[in-house]
Amino acid sequence: MAHRRDPDDLSPPRSWSPPERRLWSAFRDGSMLDLRTGAEADDDPSTGSAWGPERQIRAHVIAVLLLHGPPARPGKVCALRVTGARVTGALDLTSATIGYEIDFDRCSFSESVSLRHATTLAVYLSGSHLPELSAEALTSPGLDMRNAVVEGNIWIQGSDIKLDLNLDRAQVGGGINGNLLTIGSWFNGRFGLSVGKWLALASARIGGIDLRQADIGRAEDKPAFGAPLLTCDTLWASEIRVAHGMILTGARINGEALFSQAVVSDVPPDQPAIRLDDIHARRLDITTAQTDTKSVSLRGATIGKLIDRAHEGPLVDLDALTYERLEPLPPRSTRTRLAWLQTSLNGQYLPHPYEQLAAAYRALGHDGEARRVLRAKYRHHRSTLPWATKIWDWLQDVVAGYGYRPALAGGWLIILTVLGAVVFSISEPRPADPGHGPDFNSSIYTLDLLLPIIDFGQEKAFLPQSGLQWFTYVLIASGWILATTLVAGLTRVLGRS
Repeated sequence: MAHRRDPDDLSPPRSWSPPERRLWSAFRDGSMLDLRTGAEADDDPSTGSAWGPERQIRAHVIAVLLLHGPPARPGKVCALRVTGARVTGALDLTSATIGYEIDFDRCSFSESVSLRHATTLAVYLSGSHLPELSAEALTSPGLDMRNAVVEGNIWIQGSDIKLDLNLDRAQVGGGINGNLLTIGSWFNGRFGLSVGKWLALASARIGGIDLRQADIGRAEDKPAFGAPLLTCDTLWASEIRVAHGMILTGARINGEALFSQAVVSDVPPDQPAIRLDDIHARRLDITTAQTDTKSVSLRGATIGKLIDRAHEGPLVDLDALTYERLEPLPPRSTRTRLAWLQTSLNGQYLPHPYEQLAAAYRALGHDGEARRVLRAKYRHHRSTLPWATKIWDWLQDVVAGYGYRPALAGGWLIILTVLGAVVFSISEPRPADPGHGPDFNSSIYTLDLLLPIIDFGQEKAFLPQSGLQWFTYVLIASGWILATTLVAGLTRVLGRS
């Protein structure tokens, strides 16, 4: 009976080069093969084309190890780990099922890497330099490309990353296509991620997105960040720099979305810098860098807490925007916020933005500010009315503040009563039936003229002289105007309540 070879007697093919044979041994141990020289300039992956044979590993050798590799040594777990290597040829692992960790640390690839439709354990390309990465429909626990340099595009649409996709400080010359991407935890592109053309995350489902201080889009004349119908728990885009616009229409952000100090440049004047139409977000911060990010569209958006800068903030398209809280919204800030509304509306009359602002004041207990906002709404509406209706509308404003200042009507009543009392005390009307009726009282007589419903008996008992008759007509007309405008205003207020 033939003697069975011990696994430790397995050797790599004789045709393999010394670094490839060393990789075979490291693979069986699950250890890192270090091919670096120790000199920082010589170990820079961007200079990989100049690395000699002692650092070169063929892509075919890597594929053989991952797909048909030797067993692990006793007590070890196989893994492909190498640092400082030059991978020659195209590494094609399309549709492969790989049960080993893959770690290329500061490696240089002569041709593109394909993980299309592959199923792998975690993949690490940290600090590596490669022409392009095709990883469409990849299924993997994680993909780590921190500090990597990709000359072309990263294709990762439709992939399923169970934990994190890490692109911190990566440099991508082309674009990143992450449409329909699913990530269980974080998409990290922080602190210097640079994408030359575009970042696309349409219909992606991601736990959290962190793009703080990322720089996206310089090479193409179209919105560089597009994520319509994105679903995520968190979106951090503070201090991000994006060319030609951001589009997140219809996104659903279950937690907070931060665009504080975001810079969106080179946007046509008639287009919003950030388009957030129809999004849902629990908390949205749009305190952007106004000098570049001049406008934000929130048409139809539903926001829990909206944070912006009323002074020097971006123009905001408020049409059909719904929010529960608005910050900052301190007491006595009505003038500032109304200016914010009017600037954002650009002369167009839309009632909903006024009502939302009033509701935000009311939620904080600032009822006086809420009433001022609603009066401003009706005044703006007056500018859209025909001239005849404007007169009646103006009277409602002057007499009772559209019903929101009923005390104003009382003030007019006191003024007219005092005026009438003075006039009629100087020139008393004659009795209608001398020797009968009540004694004359100028104040009560004036009130009898002013109040259309109440009858004190003075108006019928005394007749004004010819010169005072027109004055009494003015008082009677004023009384009816006071009453009808006050009733109309109060009816409007109570109806809104």
